[in-house]
Amino acid sequence: MKLPLLSIIVVLLIIPVFLLLSGNRNFRNNSLTSDELSVSPGRIDQQQDKDKGIGPIKTIELSPIDMKLANKGKVIFNSKCLLCHDLDQKKIGPALRDVTKIRTPEFIMNLLLNTVQMQQEDPIIKDLIVVYKVPMTPPGITKDQVRSVLEYLRSVAK
Repeated sequence: MKLPLLSIIVVLLIIPVFLLLSGNRNFRNNSLTSDELSVSPGRIDQQQDKDKGIGPIKTIELSPIDMKLANKGKVIFNSKCLLCHDLDQKKIGPALRDVTKIRTPEFIMNLLLNTVQMQQEDPIIKDLIVVYKVPMTPPGITKDQVRSVLEYLRSVAK
């Protein structure tokens, strides 16, 4: 039982690395091409005040940043997200330092909890897939872990 699970994990980790090294896209370049921007002008970069995404999180009440929770989120972010996302530069996926300024907390949590459905149905995520040319791998983390990642992202926003 452990061998097939390990094989799946290895494959999921190798695919993004292969895409990064394949040379088909310069992931270190922070500017979008005009073709990429023509997907839906402004939709992927503009603040979305009411879009809560698709998933189990309907509303969340935020209080001042809980640094203990944020520190747990940093550990999870570094183990689950850092391969594809940086805080300040695009990699395989977008930079995430200011994601909490342009997406609602519910949207962020729903994307992490309900990745596949959001990729199939949410217009913003569909546009991001066109721009970055690869769908996000579901992180496979719990609601509590997702909440701590959100808190970490809130703590690093400028």
